[in-house]
Amino acid sequence: MAEHQLFATTNFSKSGSSGLYDRARPNYPDEAHAQILSLLAPNSKSRVVELGAGTGLFTRGFVAAAQSAEHSGRVGSVLAVEPSEGMREGFENKLKDVEQGEIDVKIVDGTFERIPVEDASADLAFHWTGHNPLPAAKEVARVLKPGGAWALIWNLEDRNVQWVAQLRDHFEQFEADTPQYRHGYWKVLYQEAEYDQLFTAPEHTAFRRSLPTNEDLVVDRVFSKSYITALSDEQRKELEIKLRDTVRRGDGKKWIDEKEGVFAYPYETDLFIARRKD
Repeated sequence: MAEHQLFATTNFSKSGSSGLYDRARPNYPDEAHAQILSLLAPNSKSRVVELGAGTGLFTRGFVAAAQSAEHSGRVGSVLAVEPSEGMREGFENKLKDVEQGEIDVKIVDGTFERIPVEDASADLAFHWTGHNPLPAAKEVARVLKPGGAWALIWNLEDRNVQWVAQLRDHFEQFEADTPQYRHGYWKVLYQEAEYDQLFTAPEHTAFRRSLPTNEDLVVDRVFSKSYITALSDEQRKELEIKLRDTVRRGDGKKWIDEKEGVFAYPYETDLFIARRKD
């Protein structure tokens, strides 16, 4: 692992335990939760495995949706897998405040390539993967039952809005070699013959929405990114000045409550779903 990436990973862990990550990152659309839950049979009490669970932003929304009248009984357990100790700490801290009902939710140490789950035991697995996704795909295929679903989901700041595009230009220059969904490197997975042997072709759904935010939360959102936490103090100070200037100019910004400083932060969410072949 490169020195920059190792430093970023260490600081990423700190942002999870400190609460920065959970405070700054967006949740996921209700429609996405509903679409994923619809993959599970009614009253099946399915076993769900979440990969790269972080502080549980997705998990909490998913568990809440799974207890709704429409989806009640579809999920029996959620095993969240997360390699970062700080993120696991943040997950545990937030889970205390979650009404789990009859759903058993646990978080464990593990990676995409080493999922601590027995063969063919999960009905659903989800979340993202990095630059070299084939080993992860093989491992997901190992833990899924035949016909089980694999969902990949990402939130991304919407470049179609001018001030957001300007904001991203400021911070994306520091990405270096950290895995980023937007580059699409992970899509090489679908060109692999081994993928075709294991999974069906993915079905893609895109969601667009805007979330209420303010200037400080926009800065926190950027500073929660692993490659930004790896910057020097001086670099972060210079970046913060540029970020705040961009937000204040606000080209294309839509106010929700100008007096309170609350405006809309537009997001795109991409969901890809495939099935484990028999």
